[in-house]
Amino acid sequence: MDFTRSGIPGFSVTDSFADVKQHLDDVCGHNDFGFESVRGYLELEGKRYFMGVDQNEVTHGIECVEVRGLFEGDTFEGIALGEMLAQEFAGELAKVGSTPIMEDYTIWWPDERVSFYVYEDVPSTICWWGNDLTNDEVKAIFSGKIEDLDPNQYHLYSPE
Repeated sequence: MDFTRSGIPGFSVTDSFADVKQHLDDVCGHNDFGFESVRGYLELEGKRYFMGVDQNEVTHGIECVEVRGLFEGDTFEGIALGEMLAQEFAGELAKVGSTPIMEDYTIWWPDERVSFYVYEDVPSTICWWGNDLTNDEVKAIFSGKIEDLDPNQYHLYSPE
């Protein structure tokens, strides 16, 4: 599967939360923080991907969509996933878009509104951030400056 910066094929961060939730198999959800978060499986190109969707507590739209459990041969913007170390992957991202920000367990690509969780120095999860957040808010989250935002207005968390 070739994932792109625009999201999971057939799903978008601009879709309604209810529609995306309905398409997941084996959906499990929780409402521990005043918003809904669901996890389930989505079949794409004959492979069953574990996917998560978080709802924005203010707008009730999609805050982020993530896919975990990538398979051999999966790519992102044509860049092989699971075949190179995080630093090399980040270098390839810079060739097809803006320069990513590296942290211990995450590669942040704020201008494209995408992040990658890194496990054992290999990107293993892709997370797309919704359109409910402004570019300044997304950049503050990706840069680790969460304290600059009003915690009463936004549900802020790490996609890990």
